[in-house]
Amino acid sequence: MAEPAPTSSSSEALVWQAGGGRRLVLAFAFLLLLPFYASIGPMLFQRVSRGLIGDAVSLGLLGLVFTVLMGLILYQLVHAVRTRVAVDAAVTSLNVPKSGTRGPFSVQGFVTHTIPHADVAAVETRSEVYGGTLAPILLTSTRLTTKAGEHVVLGYTNANDADDQIPYPGIGVEIARRAGVTVKDHGVVHRSLQKRMLGLASTPDENVVVPIGALLDINVAHKRNMRLLVAGLVVLVAAGIGVDFATASHTGFAEMGAGLSEPAPSKKK
Repeated sequence: MAEPAPTSSSSEALVWQAGGGRRLVLAFAFLLLLPFYASIGPMLFQRVSRGLIGDAVSLGLLGLVFTVLMGLILYQLVHAVRTRVAVDAAVTSLNVPKSGTRGPFSVQGFVTHTIPHADVAAVETRSEVYGGTLAPILLTSTRLTTKAGEHVVLGYTNANDADDQIPYPGIGVEIARRAGVTVKDHGVVHRSLQKRMLGLASTPDENVVVPIGALLDINVAHKRNMRLLVAGLVVLVAAGIGVDFATASHTGFAEMGAGLSEPAPSKKK
């Protein structure tokens, strides 16, 4: 369901974009981590050149995780700086991520649109479920359809992590109100994450609306699997602590202190 739009008059101009605080925090986090990330390359080279293969593998894995983290921060920073939606009495102006065939995973840059409300034929929403029962992701897309047949995607909203600063469903409701049209909800479909990331077209089966009962089954299975995963991690941590206690040295601190306090034997000349 679309989120309620902010209360406004028909002539009031509304602007949605990331606040200065978010952009500042993301920029600070990226610049703070950048020197540490840049040092991984030289450290990895030193270990390989000295034949420390084990250390190089461990550092390489750390560098891979660090690369993903830096990529996510940069991705969020670029989106926070560039994404902007402005709605006035007669026109909607957009600067949003390009959707194309890759939807929310697109890295093709940004697109700019200026759409008169008189040209809006419909505002549509559709929810897409990615992944299985272990870690499903529910994304809701909001798009405009013009009278010329053009589809313009405003953006995607994560049902479990909605963006309060750029609420695309709510923006769609506001545009529909000013354009004099209704918001059409096309239900929920199950999409392939691999196909979406690779830019492959969806099959007819992936465009079939998922029944409410199936969604409830996915949620129940997800909660069960997450409980099992957490329980397994707790067991592994407890087993690791138990092994450490069982294999640790039995030398006490008192014995170590006594050994240190004994005077060293004198040397005879």
